[in-house]
Amino acid sequence: MGSLLGPRPSFLPRRCQGDGRPAEARCVFPQVVRRPRNDGVAALTGAGSCRAPRAGMAGQFRSYVWDPLLILSQIVLMQTVYYGSLGLWLALVDALVRSSPSLDQMFDAEILGFSTPPGRLSMMSFVLNALTCALGLLYFIRRGKQCLDFTVTVHFFHLLGCWLYSSRFPSALTWWLVQAVCIALMAVIGEYLCMRTELKEIPLSSAPKSNV
Repeated sequence: MGSLLGPRPSFLPRRCQGDGRPAEARCVFPQVVRRPRNDGVAALTGAGSCRAPRAGMAGQFRSYVWDPLLILSQIVLMQTVYYGSLGLWLALVDALVRSSPSLDQMFDAEILGFSTPPGRLSMMSFVLNALTCALGLLYFIRRGKQCLDFTVTVHFFHLLGCWLYSSRFPSALTWWLVQAVCIALMAVIGEYLCMRTELKEIPLSSAPKSNV
């Protein structure tokens, strides 16, 4: 039964239907709108206000940012690791067999082979160096998706170094086979180690939140 002043104001929110807005729109506290009626008595009615979610709220998880300086630094670092560890392996293997180390073992493509002792020592050093560089990918790259890119880049610069050192393009089949095996070992082992690091559980802090 209505009173003399008309119906009581309604503060209950109305449902948002048929207004053409997305289903994710949420209703906020209703606004009070005064609407005149035909009988001259003003009635207070509650009108629900629907607001669509703001655009750009959902961000990408771990978005990749293009950083040329970082990529250049990683290339230089991996190239340093490559030649540094290769020199150490060559020196160690040569010391075991009492052979004199030389740059030909590192940059001469014709020396690699099974027929001569320096060729076998160089092949062994290149394979061991691939394992060491895989650890370099783990500590300095830390992304499994980028291991193959950095591996190919390192060996590409090594190809240029051999080309400049011997003044001719490497054409020995043994050299190409050794480089292919080293690329496969370095990329696969490095990606495996990086993936294991990425799949580790993220520790969550169990400290209670302070109430403000």
